Amino acid sequence: MDVWIDLTNAPHVHYFSQLIKRLEKEGLEYILTFRDSKNLNKLVKIYGFSGHCIGKHGRSLKDKLIFYAERIIGLTEMISNLKPKVAIAKHSVELPRVAFGLNIPVIFVVDNEHAEAQNKLTLPIVNEIIKPIATDENKLRTFGGRNFINFDGTCEVANVNSRLKGYYPIDHNVLKDLGIENNNPTFVMRPCPNSSYCNGHKDVIPQIIKKIKNKFDCNIVVFPRDEHQKEIYEKIGVIVPKDTIDALSLLYMSDFMIGAGGTMNRESAILGIPTVSCYPQELLGVDKYLIEKGRMIHTTNVENIVKYVEENLGKRLRVIDLEDPTDLMFERICSYL
Repeated sequence: MDVWIDLTNAPHVHYFSQLIKRLEKEGLEYILTFRDSKNLNKLVKIYGFSGHCIGKHGRSLKDKLIFYAERIIGLTEMISNLKPKVAIAKHSVELPRVAFGLNIPVIFVVDNEHAEAQNKLTLPIVNEIIKPIATDENKLRTFGGRNFINFDGTCEVANVNSRLKGYYPIDHNVLKDLGIENNNPTFVMRPCPNSSYCNGHKDVIPQIIKKIKNKFDCNIVVFPRDEHQKEIYEKIGVIVPKDTIDALSLLYMSDFMIGAGGTMNRESAILGIPTVSCYPQELLGVDKYLIEKGRMIHTTNVENIVKYVEENLGKRLRVIDLEDPTDLMFERICSYL
């Protein structure tokens, strides 16, 4: 086996799809593993990838620790038999530990310098780190990171290109599939992550929705992060997808993005859609990078968000030209083969 790729979050399917296609084109053997986590399984099937689902995502600290240990065991059993020459992942905490224990070199992709727990568990034991130029290298060094390779873009460039240039075409029927058949502008919104680095912050998205609906005839699609959020949004008259949908296609077909997270905001900004980040913590370097390029603003003030919508609705830009890390990942993989 040449390459082991591990996916631990839904956007990783988009991110690695071009690399997987490149490996197949070059006749390189790879093993794909992923975990049972939210929509990850369904996205793997949508892309038609063949992989192995091992382990699951935990919510509580206790579950995270137990599931981490169980996934380490499951991956070790498989990978020790396959003996890949190199492993690659983006923020997987299990791949570096298993690969380190089995003496397999690791190429690690990192774009979140604030994810302290994940970074402490992974960065000291990987061989090299691919990161966006805007991700704070000094902060990653404090967690044990070294051997950095930069690219002038964000990881979401690969996500977007997987659809615009690569593996899976944009679904132009996505609005119709959601029951949207009018010509009103479509807003996509995403609440705050329920993650270890974003706890205890008030969700301002419901206030934003109320004010937006009072000012515009529009469609609002919200992607809740858990069942509690889902119940809240289903009661306030917005569209909540009932199953896994093609969010990148939805962004491509939408008119505005307002999000308290990261990935969808950055995908939207790269696509040229007016984007507001209301992320309640310190922004990542990659978000600041897109703000400096005029592709996104950041504010948690509801009135300022509504004003920005009024001034920028309908002002879509072209897709921004930034470096896609796919070629860099492929080159680094080949250096180990």
